[in-house]
Amino acid sequence: MASLKALVIAGAMAIAANGAVFAADLGLPPPPPMPEPVVAEFGGWYLRGDIGVGITEVGSVTSTFDANFVVPGLRVDRKYITDQYFVGAGFGYAFNSWFRADITGEYRTGSRYGSILSYSNGTCLSGRCYNNYSADVTSAVFLANGYVDLGTWYGLTPFVGVGLGFTNNRVSNMVDVDHQLGGYGYAGDKSKTNFAWALMAGLGYNVSQNLKLELGYRYLNLGDVESGPIRCQNTPACGNEIQKFGLSSHDIRIGMRWMLGGPVAYAPQPLIRIFVRIRLPPTRRGRATARRPPGPAWCGPTRRKPDGRPA
Repeated sequence: MASLKALVIAGAMAIAANGAVFAADLGLPPPPPMPEPVVAEFGGWYLRGDIGVGITEVGSVTSTFDANFVVPGLRVDRKYITDQYFVGAGFGYAFNSWFRADITGEYRTGSRYGSILSYSNGTCLSGRCYNNYSADVTSAVFLANGYVDLGTWYGLTPFVGVGLGFTNNRVSNMVDVDHQLGGYGYAGDKSKTNFAWALMAGLGYNVSQNLKLELGYRYLNLGDVESGPIRCQNTPACGNEIQKFGLSSHDIRIGMRWMLGGPVAYAPQPLIRIFVRIRLPPTRRGRATARRPPGPAWCGPTRRKPDGRPA
């Protein structure tokens, strides 16, 4: 029984070796290369971080006073605000190859606000008295954003977007100085929450499969900023002035997006090696040769013996 098993194993090994030899003799092409994994350009959750600078603008400036307090000929002669720097973070989801959405929050550093308001008063030399206002403004912004990617060329993906949300604007260190009459006043810190909206455009670049770099522009409307009541210190009459102004910004942002999904997996194609064994009819010398086509279709030279007879 053992000799029979040994004979079967030896026969199988001989057949496998003989088949491999015939496969090599026939010059079979090598197996096809494994397909490259297809990298998905969309899909999945991501985290984002942004830094930038905001070129801020002051909108209309208004002042309100107590009901029975009247300021004759009040007008705004000058207004300004310095730029803001900001840092933000958020998370989002890419729904397909062209649409993604995220939720972001950011903190905008304090910018310096200033304005000059004048009013009619016969006691001032020019007929008008001037009050100088200054304050610090900081903002916290929270937005829900949607983006449309417009396609990719040479690794660059232009996009446009829109954001809706709210902002909390805080005014601190507000002071009011009248240099002509020597008046002085200050207001306590105050925060105001407003509706905020944004329009965006920019370019994205694939640093790696899971890391995206963005350079973009954003117009951000931060709503209104409102001071606390200004308390006068050395004037007989005080109207508890509250100053209010609009705030917007033209932002230049640099951001990174980290895709949380791993590489796209694929199922490798099975590698099938096919061996073909061809049996050629033996000749009288016991060697396998190719059979000549019958009849006149054979156009090759005729082999002859030394005596001239056909071989």
